[in-house]
Amino acid sequence: MRDRVNKEDYDVHKGDNWPTWEEFIKGSNTGISAVDNEIGQFVKKFAGQGKYFPIKTETACQSKWTWSTIWLNQAKTSSCHRVNQWPLPPVENFGNFHNVPEKLRDRRAMLEGKWPGYGCEYCRDIEQAGGWSDRQHNLEIPGLTPPELDSDPTAIEVTPRIVEIFAYNTCNLSCTYCDSTLSSQIEQENKRFGEFKHDGVTLNDTFDTKLDVTEYYEKFLEWIDENIIVLKRLHLLGGETFIQHDLITRVLEIIERNPNPELQFCIFSNMNAPEKYWNLYINRIKDLQNRGHIKTFDLTASIDCWGPEQEYARHGLNLELFEERLRWASEQGDWLRLNCNQTITCLTMRSMPELIDRIAKYSKKKHIGHYFQFYTGTQMYQHPQTYAYSHWAETFDNIYKAMPKDTVHQREAIPRMQGHEAQLKIVKEHNYRDIKKLHIYLDELDRRRGTNWRQLFPYLDIHE
Repeated sequence: MRDRVNKEDYDVHKGDNWPTWEEFIKGSNTGISAVDNEIGQFVKKFAGQGKYFPIKTETACQSKWTWSTIWLNQAKTSSCHRVNQWPLPPVENFGNFHNVPEKLRDRRAMLEGKWPGYGCEYCRDIEQAGGWSDRQHNLEIPGLTPPELDSDPTAIEVTPRIVEIFAYNTCNLSCTYCDSTLSSQIEQENKRFGEFKHDGVTLNDTFDTKLDVTEYYEKFLEWIDENIIVLKRLHLLGGETFIQHDLITRVLEIIERNPNPELQFCIFSNMNAPEKYWNLYINRIKDLQNRGHIKTFDLTASIDCWGPEQEYARHGLNLELFEERLRWASEQGDWLRLNCNQTITCLTMRSMPELIDRIAKYSKKKHIGHYFQFYTGTQMYQHPQTYAYSHWAETFDNIYKAMPKDTVHQREAIPRMQGHEAQLKIVKEHNYRDIKKLHIYLDELDRRRGTNWRQLFPYLDIHE
């Protein structure tokens, strides 16, 4: 399999004790068991994964060409989770969701080496601070290039390779950084307590209008039925996908009718769905993989930190059940790939090392991809930048100490975390205006939920 490895991959990921490229291709080993095992993991991951994204300008982003997110509740689309959302095309032209005018505009700007704006500042700011951004990380992922770029390296109207959908807000949790658009629990909470407004902090129904998106939903399923064979990845997100029964049932029926042995089928989950639904859908997915209808099932567990802090931040979470299912997933064979996806907020920073330790524990059985991002949303007082970098400096030291460095995958996480740290290092002073907003927000959540944030997060209780 070594002859199927790209030299560029080898040069980027090789360890200090690895052989030269020429020796590697010949099949040479080091004789050091740990190093040879690491090389074996590398080969397994990178052999024959396809070409790299060919556009090489200073701002080119693979996601802008390959990735489409559909925010069904809002009838919008985007090219990742960091950038602005744009209106979906009219229902009759739904199939053009990947090539709406705003996405074409951004691709043109990137071809010219310009930052398009509209949310791309998230990566720009990390890079300008000297860090490693999502844009840079994603450029190292091969095999996602749209086919149109094979004949025209400047094509901007292209076929998506990754499609994901936030279909409905059905969910069994009410996370502190979420809203009613993605959580039915928060929607019900807002109905019970009514609108809250105080000093720039608002809790209310985040739907401007109750959109009837039934036609869009049906068009999405129709499009997947007709185009699933061209996709590399299909992602279902919530809410909580394992209790969105119509969506998951109908997508699994589509995969049953249209096998794609190259498809990575991914579900994002809080790992807390009722047992009967969890078992029902997991077993169906495993059967599809066993019969070659998909390449792998990617289970992405949403988790932000650990301990009682996490049960506060992801209100309603049973952390014991989460860990039970994390343990189960780590013991599965190659049919299942396991990831943890983390949103970093003021509430989740300090106990992040405990989460890293837990991920490392189960990574000894199966590699667990660890992906993380700073909070992006309308309540920016939840972002760690509300506090000066000095407030988090020791936390970053503890994070780096906790991060394992035994494998290629594990080492890849370190420059991404350094990118986040670089972004915070420029914050020299506390933003007391936003700290006040954070306190008001958490006080209101405590009133509604019978919780006590000051007991769990005393280090956030800072006043001017």
